[in-house]
Amino acid sequence: MKHLATYLGLTGATVFGDSPVLGQITACNSSQNYAGSLAQDVTNYLAGIPSSDEQTRLDALFPAIQTNDFFQFAKADDEAYLTEADDSDIRAIGASFKRVQYKGTVVTDATQQKGLTWRVDHKTLPKVGNDIVPGWENRHADALRKRLIRADIVRGLALLDAASTNVAITYSASTNPDGLLRAMVQLSRTALGETGWLQVLIGNAAWQGRQDAYEAAARANTGTANHADYTEEQLARHLRVKRVIIEDGVKQTAKGVAKTDRLGLVNYSYAVTDSPMIDDPSNIKRAWSPVKGGGEWAVAIQEYDVFTDITVWHESKIFVPSATGIRKTTVTIA
Repeated sequence: MKHLATYLGLTGATVFGDSPVLGQITACNSSQNYAGSLAQDVTNYLAGIPSSDEQTRLDALFPAIQTNDFFQFAKADDEAYLTEADDSDIRAIGASFKRVQYKGTVVTDATQQKGLTWRVDHKTLPKVGNDIVPGWENRHADALRKRLIRADIVRGLALLDAASTNVAITYSASTNPDGLLRAMVQLSRTALGETGWLQVLIGNAAWQGRQDAYEAAARANTGTANHADYTEEQLARHLRVKRVIIEDGVKQTAKGVAKTDRLGLVNYSYAVTDSPMIDDPSNIKRAWSPVKGGGEWAVAIQEYDVFTDITVWHESKIFVPSATGIRKTTVTIA
């Protein structure tokens, strides 16, 4: 181990069981490497419970597609909405149909392995006599999965923001917030080619500012005051988009740090499909590859005398195959 550490330019090596030191190699035996410790019953529990709010939000924001660990796709930025205006889609007698092939840049990517371990002290678990009450593993595994999903949502929102084209707007009693949202959608539509795949994502503070603008006293007799009461479905119909999502989740980056909105005074419009293909023209999607056991999630349980380590992990990658049409508005409240 020390020879390997020296070769890699690290400070030293430790064996699992010692306290790991930053910059050193840690050697793990098979049990710490999760071999033989997969908890299939808990994994099945995760697969069988109804989707949590976090999972439902993740799937709506970044629709998922199963891939291999490594995957390739052709970027179809300017080809997905081509139309055969020359009638070349009409087959002549004895001829073959026109062959369609995306000729954009071929991208190679890979899913990432993400997981968390919770060390549960046996003193904290309910007991009957000397026996721990069963079922605690399911609750802890579900809590870990939800935490991993929240991390993916924050990660995906950062990717979406980095790929967007921004315009500054103002919400007030004298502006029309929904008209400004329509203008954002139209920018996406003309860049992308259609609105059927477009969804609008609204930050919590932007949603509150929109409501405040329409609830202002000056709106009372303008005929637009009722916009303040729009549901997400009503606003989606008004904007003629696939879906409107209000992102009202919060995040906390460290213990003791104040919680903040995952999204604040911003809106986005971008293209997604709920049944993605690897090379469809949607703007953002989430690739996932099966982990041990063949599903999307895996659970390992390692029992010791006085505590148990429970680990939940998955392999996925949120990526932006095409930034064409991603639009953002940053809101100022006046």
